[in-house]
Amino acid sequence: MKGLRTIARSLPRVALLFMLALLTSGLYAQTKKELEKKRAALDKQIKTTTALIEQAKKEQRVTQEQLQLLESQIQAREQLINAMSGELRKVDQRIVEDLELVASLKQDMVKLKEEYARMLQFAYRNRSAYDRMSYLFAATSFQQAYRRSRYLAQIAEQRKRQAALIEETRTTIDERLAGLQVQREEKSKLMGEQQAERQKLNHDRSGQQSALSNLKKEEGRLRETQRKQETQRRELDAAIRKAIEAELKPKPKPGAKPGTPAKLDISLTPEAKELNTDFEKNKGKLPWPVEKGVITSRFGKQPHPVLPGIVIENNGIDITTEKNASVRALFRGEVSSVIVIPGAGKAVIVSHGIYRTVYSNLREVSVAKGQKVDTKQTVGTVLTDDNGSVAHVELWKITADGLVKVDPGPWLFRD
Repeated sequence: MKGLRTIARSLPRVALLFMLALLTSGLYAQTKKELEKKRAALDKQIKTTTALIEQAKKEQRVTQEQLQLLESQIQAREQLINAMSGELRKVDQRIVEDLELVASLKQDMVKLKEEYARMLQFAYRNRSAYDRMSYLFAATSFQQAYRRSRYLAQIAEQRKRQAALIEETRTTIDERLAGLQVQREEKSKLMGEQQAERQKLNHDRSGQQSALSNLKKEEGRLRETQRKQETQRRELDAAIRKAIEAELKPKPKPGAKPGTPAKLDISLTPEAKELNTDFEKNKGKLPWPVEKGVITSRFGKQPHPVLPGIVIENNGIDITTEKNASVRALFRGEVSSVIVIPGAGKAVIVSHGIYRTVYSNLREVSVAKGQKVDTKQTVGTVLTDDNGSVAHVELWKITADGLVKVDPGPWLFRD
């Protein structure tokens, strides 16, 4: 009975190791898939940025937008190289874990074989007295003979199952190790390709410095452009506020002194409430306003890419895109206003409950006030000027205390 108890104790350990191997395999596969998805998204971004940089070069004029594209390209390449390094580390970690599992299972196999050999030796030395039939006939009753028969059968069956389980586990892990080794070689090869990306990265940095040097020579023009853009931003801000506030009825506060600013009426119809809820639920899932593009200026205050001491306050995000690109609605809603900004094209405001998405720097507008629009429906065509083709998108939220500018970046879908 001692041999059977030893085998019974060993089975849970082997089963546990096997389950652990399956669990870690599943977790690794999930992590690997996430890393590959991230790498694919970065590859896509780099291709888009490269195409836009080449488009800018054809204009034979270095622009601020081109400099920002190069900066975006540099960041994407660095993230891509880091992502590849992360994948390789995961593969190495997985190989080490599987090697440890194999070593542990092999130790169990050795112990089982040693124990099995001892039992065979014992049976051989005592074969005249302890062969199977003698062992059974030596029973004092039929029940005892039956139990002895079951005991012998269980020993044989348990040993057979034990050896099969360990062999199966070892074979499975060996196969996984072989696959991981191939994968590691593929990743190593890919890392070699990423060394080429590093060379491209250095080339991009060199190009960035060259562009920066050239732009610094045109400081006068840049300062004039900056003043013009600042004026246009203020005009757009004022026009958006005026258009949104014109939609709403001010709600006087009971007992308020004359001249006190009234609260905005943010009451919504049932349909508008449902739209508002759906819009909020889709934060982080909204489609990009252009089919191909790169964010070259983000929300909030940021230093001017060339001019020292100049701070730009962006009320939304700027997306550099292709010439004549269509600008699309981020979500379904209703066009609440179409604005014309002298010298800066047109803008479209779409209502989504208490939220408003604004699409500006448009050359042409393809919707009208009061029109219902669907998600990804074209609202206009991007305007192209000396700085390239840049779609400007803003997100505003209406509260009882006034209008609040919201960063649209986190609302957009990321691959």
